Amino acid sequence: MRRRNACAGLLLSGAAATSGGAWAQPAPRRVGVLSVGDTPRDIPRFLAELRLVDGRDIAVDMRSAQGRPETLPMLAAELAALWPAVVISLGPQATDAVLKAYPTVQVVALLGSAVESGHVPQLARPGGRLTGVSFLGSTLNGKRLELLTELLPKGASVMNLGDGSLRSAPFLVDQLGQVSRGLGTATHNVPAATAAEIDVAYATAARLRVSGVNVLASPFLHAQRERIFKLAAKARWPAIYQWPQSAREGGLLAYGPDLQTMNRLLAEMAVRVLNGTRAGDIPLVQPKRFELVINQATARGLGLALPRTLLLRADEVVE
Repeated sequence: MRRRNACAGLLLSGAAATSGGAWAQPAPRRVGVLSVGDTPRDIPRFLAELRLVDGRDIAVDMRSAQGRPETLPMLAAELAALWPAVVISLGPQATDAVLKAYPTVQVVALLGSAVESGHVPQLARPGGRLTGVSFLGSTLNGKRLELLTELLPKGASVMNLGDGSLRSAPFLVDQLGQVSRGLGTATHNVPAATAAEIDVAYATAARLRVSGVNVLASPFLHAQRERIFKLAAKARWPAIYQWPQSAREGGLLAYGPDLQTMNRLLAEMAVRVLNGTRAGDIPLVQPKRFELVINQATARGLGLALPRTLLLRADEVVE
């Protein structure tokens, strides 16, 4: 009887050590992901390819505002309550919400113009607790305006549909003004920070008698792209978008870096943070390749004959 009790005691002590003592596996570190629009489902896959598997090595907690930026502070607070080791934030509003909700967390951010928006003092030495990808948002807004004017008759005007809630909005407007003057194209800057305001913007553009729409870089406007596709088709105006996937999904034109490539860069930088490097010691990176994607089916629906010179420059033509 004494031997049986002794064995039982050994089993119990072993179980205790396994469940809560020195033999217990440490809880996986948490990685937060906060986005304004589409949930970036590819980020956990990229982390897994870098040997950090969700549910085994790390725990990935994803939150999306589903196109409603006003919910970002609440979602950021939810992530902060989970004590993540690093947060990947997509867009300036998501980044601001994370920085405010969690004053010590390391952040890897996707930003259009990181210096102009005031998120970092310089790309090479960001300092603080933020790094990420700055994808030349302001420069690309101007390049898209150039591409759009190739489709329009001489003297036509363009609506720059922008997100007025962005910190960098005044800078973007100033830079676009310089580009439009160089092109000799009249432009009208119309802000929209809600779905209803997008509808109002198109009504305003109709009164202004514009001939095309330049959809500026914005996580919110990208999240609302389906709405903008329908409004552009109804008005029969050519429109150009930020991310190449927009043209694949029904937009007429898109010019910019590949979004999946950006997300992979974010995952790689998050791994560096998890491995012990401070975010502020990691230089921000910029994309090196940009894609021009044209949707011929959308062009036919608009009754638009695309210039051959533009088609030959396209990286992809969607039939």
